Amino acid sequence: MTDQGVSLERLKERLEREPCAGAMHLLAETYYQQGLHLQAAAASRRALSLYPENAEIRLLLGQSLVSLEEFTAAEAVLKPLVQEIGRLAEVFEYLRQLYAGQGRKAEADQAEHLYRLLKGPLFALFKGEEPLAAPPSPSPPGPDRKRLHAAKTLEVLEKWQGALQSR
Repeated sequence: MTDQGVSLERLKERLEREPCAGAMHLLAETYYQQGLHLQAAAASRRALSLYPENAEIRLLLGQSLVSLEEFTAAEAVLKPLVQEIGRLAEVFEYLRQLYAGQGRKAEADQAEHLYRLLKGPLFALFKGEEPLAAPPSPSPPGPDRKRLHAAKTLEVLEKWQGALQSR
């Protein structure tokens, strides 16, 4: 057995005795990164049964289910995150105020853009509703427009997440 296999076994044994959200997430994420999506889903389900409000575990379970092409189950797991995203959008409004107060106009504008997307069209898109306003730039019609808009927004969110985590 490889060193990684041994440490996975040790982690699983420890989690049987003392389950904790961080270690359970680490186990499921390790399975996922190794392409063991079935094991990642099982580990995520167990973790979610103990920590049902943990968004990271829910997301990892959703990712695992998508990789397993269990799309209906993945949607059921991921949909509750939409409400969480809407609540977390407030962070960008406070960041906008903070950056504006510091004279950091470009960052304030970007935070405002994300807030508006998360509380408006993107939130409606995630809930399965038609966005109220079209994206500012021309984009393909129909479902492709929605996917492109969501992908661009998620890309910006990932950049923000990276920037916030590096501080």
